[in-house]
Amino acid sequence: MVFVSRASDAACIKMQKKSNKPEDIGGIINQVIKKLDTKTHGAREEIVAAWHKAIEPGAIAHTKPVAIKKNILTIEVDSSTWLYMLSLKKKNNLAKMQKALGKEKIEDIRFRMGEIS
Repeated sequence: MVFVSRASDAACIKMQKKSNKPEDIGGIINQVIKKLDTKTHGAREEIVAAWHKAIEPGAIAHTKPVAIKKNILTIEVDSSTWLYMLSLKKKNNLAKMQKALGKEKIEDIRFRMGEIS
């Protein structure tokens, strides 16, 4: 049994079923990655750029935006010192992010320790 979430996906499955040849899994994975990348890549780049503009230049090398869930931006920070300093400036940085992206996109910022590479 195959579960289909959209009509366009159903059309793709029907087209694939007409062919008796098995489809290469690598091709399927690449198609899925391209779909996901086109949906999220622009938003991710926009968020990272807004974050870099919101914070002081010295903090850029010590932080990395890693996730956004339910309009809460999660930032990984490489040391407790930077985590503390950014926490003190959170309200100001949040206002800058909201001005750049809109209040509906970013409602809060959370900091956590992590490895920045």
